This record gives sequence, structure tokens and C-alpha cells, in this order.
Amino acid sequence: MNKFKLNKVISDGNIVIPLYILKFYKKLNLTMDEFVFLMYLYNKQDNLDFNPEKIALDMNLDIMEVMGYVSVLTDKGYISLDVIKTENNILEEVLNLSNFYERISTFLINSEDPKTNSEENILKYTEHELGRPLSSTEISTINGWINNKIDESLIKEAITLALKDGVYSLKYIDKILVDWSSRGFHSVSDLYTQEKQEEVKEEIELDDWNWLDDEEEYIVN
Repeated sequence: MNKFKLNKVISDGNIVIPLYILKFYKKLNLTMDEFVFLMYLYNKQDNLDFNPEKIALDMNLDIMEVMGYVSVLTDKGYISLDVIKTENNILEEVLNLSNFYERISTFLINSEDPKTNSEENILKYTEHELGRPLSSTEISTINGWINNKIDESLIKEAITLALKDGVYSLKYIDKILVDWSSRGFHSVSDLYTQEKQEEVKEEIELDDWNWLDDEEEYIVN
């Protein structure tokens, strides 16, 4: 969407952007064009039948541009294209913005509660490390970590370990944290302490080994 098209869409009054959403624009990880397209859909929330021709006409776009924005916003986890059955048993495609509403709700809650700074930090850190926006389910998982008072440094360590293994799944990271919790690890220092104990144990076992007897056992006559 070029600047001319963008200005025309806004000046025509097709889009109203609430201040509480505009406040979190930078956190949405969207280009301005993608944001404007999402706001168009937001303004049509009571009539979200998927009609590419109507959207293209309203936004001064062509059909391919409309499909491109729908694809991008779907991939980023803000909308979904669902199929529903009407009262007349006719299947229709509708645009669902529930993920976007949930994301904004999370931002609003976090901005009102000073105790959620750690949660916001983890959300930003995780998105940065994974290189993609988090889904609503993944955000709920991270909220669970924070609510269970899992140390921030331990969460970051689990993310680092998962990425070293080439795994970008939050479920995998969650399994790591569950395992550490079951073993009584509450901080990164606990992990290092355990590793050190295992190293010392191995050293003791090696020192106690009777190397002479071992060599004699393998002497070939």
C-alpha cells in the first residue's frame, strides 16, 4: 500500500484508530500498512464476512494486495480465516480477530500492573530470540511461568538451551522448565551448582580407579 493509498483510506474516514490501540502500535511488530489494514478489519468487527472485492474497493487496493495482507496478518497470529455454517446451512468464510483482541488485552493488563514488568521483558525477549511474534497460546504459557514465579534468568537459560538444540518451540522450552522445576532448580546458579557437583563426582570416581589393575586386565600374553 503506497503513501497515497494510505492517506486516502484514512482521510475518507474508513478507519478510526482508538488511542489505547495506537499506544501499543510498536509492540505489534507490524508495518504501518499492515497496521492500517488490521485497523480496517477492526472497524468492521460487526461485519467480518470475508469479501476481498469489498475490502479492495474500500481500501483502494487490488485483490492480490488484500490477499497478501490477510496472509501476513494470519502468519503473524493476529487474524484467522474461519469457515462457519449459517442458519441456512451455507458455509461462509469469516475473518476472526480474537487473537488480536487477546494480544491487546494482554498489553492493557500489563500496562496497568507494575508487577508485570518481568512478564513484558520475557515476552519481548522470547519474541526476539525466536524471531517471530508469539501466539496467544504461547503468551498464556509465558504468563504461566511468571505466575509460577519461575526465575527470569532460568527462563532465558531454557530458551538459550532450546535454540542451541535447534528447537524453536515454546512447548519444548516449557518441558525444559518443568524438568528443572521437578529437580529443584530455581535459578541458573542451581544449574551450575549441579553441573559442578557432577564434575566433582566424576573426578572422584576417576581418582579411585585402580589403573594398574585395569592395565593388567588387558595385558595380552
